[in-house]
Amino acid sequence: MEAQEKTVINKETPAKREFMTPGRTNKEDRINFVKYWANYVKTHSDKEWSSQQNIVIDSQMMQLPD
Repeated sequence: MEAQEKTVINKETPAKREFMTPGRTNKEDRINFVKYWANYVKTHSDKEWSSQQNIVIDSQMMQLPD
């Protein structure tokens, strides 16, 4: 059995939520998302972000017709 990873948050500093910068156009929105996701992947463990991607991919696969 693997040990579970725990995120420790300093009680004096609340957890910071990051949001994407809204773009003026659809293209800017897409570019901002790519930058946001690249930063997320760099700053989070492979295990964390890959498990989140797995949820998205699995949900899309379940909607495919047989």
